[in-house]
Amino acid sequence: MTPAERKRLQRERDRIAGWVEVTVRVAADQAQVLRDYAASLPLPLPPADPRQLELIDRIEDELRRDKA
Repeated sequence: MTPAERKRLQRERDRIAGWVEVTVRVAADQAQVLRDYAASLPLPLPPADPRQLELIDRIEDELRRDKA
């Protein structure tokens, strides 16, 4: 599995878990303000079905076995 594939799968797992990665540019003197704000945000809502993450792991395992 290539690094790009691993990153894509990680982003998919994060998306299902309610997370999204955001990259922003801010003035250097405002960086800590932004970090503090991000840390103050509530956690995402849990997935509708907690087994969704387990399914992704199982699918990845099966894909790895198929490639081997």
